[in-house]
Amino acid sequence: MICDLPYKVVNCISFNIVLYFMTNLRRTPSAFFTFMVISFITTLALSMLFRTFGAMSRTLAQALCPSAIIILALMIYTGFVIPPTEMVPWFRWINYIDPIAYAFESLMINEFYGRDFDCANFVPTGTSYGDVSGVYHTCSVVGSIPGSPVVSGTDYLKLSFKYESEHLWRYAYKDFDQ
Repeated sequence: MICDLPYKVVNCISFNIVLYFMTNLRRTPSAFFTFMVISFITTLALSMLFRTFGAMSRTLAQALCPSAIIILALMIYTGFVIPPTEMVPWFRWINYIDPIAYAFESLMINEFYGRDFDCANFVPTGTSYGDVSGVYHTCSVVGSIPGSPVVSGTDYLKLSFKYESEHLWRYAYKDFDQ
């Protein structure tokens, strides 16, 4: 693991710098370095998970089968495909042990918290109901306020995923009373 660390550092930095600026994420130093740290910690966590499967297996084929199933479950239960509020209770535990779920939550908070986003689609549309404007327009995104041309990223996170700003650095801690 220690011999592999320089490669992981260089790979994480080179890949994530391109990814961060290509996707036009929040352009502040704190948001950038938070993104880099969370990405690197997630890389290390998943590397150790797959090394565990490799150590338990005798051949590559034996290691790939459980690894593929586990990564599929981890990706589905991050909170994006199935929001935490919609998860089946008897599979919710996967989200609690999922390092990708903690990273997803932290990165969503890092990007959305405290920002306002312009609304692209309003309901009702002006053509179907005549000239409707003002407080009668509502953005079609969760967390919108009637009549407002913007959507609060904080409200979107709270209502869609139940993510709070204080969860940004709870990488090793998760509330189990949900």
